[in-house]
Amino acid sequence: MQDESDPSVHLLRIDAGRNMRRFYAAGLQPTLFGGASVMRYWGRIGSSGRIMIETFESPEEARLALGKLVRGKRKRGYFEGKDPCAVSEERPDSEAPLIDTTEERPAGRLHRLSND
Repeated sequence: MQDESDPSVHLLRIDAGRNMRRFYAAGLQPTLFGGASVMRYWGRIGSSGRIMIETFESPEEARLALGKLVRGKRKRGYFEGKDPCAVSEERPDSEAPLIDTTEERPAGRLHRLSND
């Protein structure tokens, strides 16, 4: 768990059977008027994702809202990750490789991976 001074979180949800690779990141940002905002970023791993900012009157309200959001995500299967755009080497849901390294591909081209 992270220390109290930095409540930001980076969560991942990976389920190869459902072709699901998602990230969720959230943190607190102080406002100019003494309040605080909860900054949320989410989307498919590898995409730029979406952003939502929710502003609260006090930092304590924002901290409580952030805690509620994180608890909800963890109940839905998200786990702690190092970076919202990077995939952890640990694969809790599947032993399927996240990157296909079995065949050579030309540099500079993107290829969709199969789940064979």
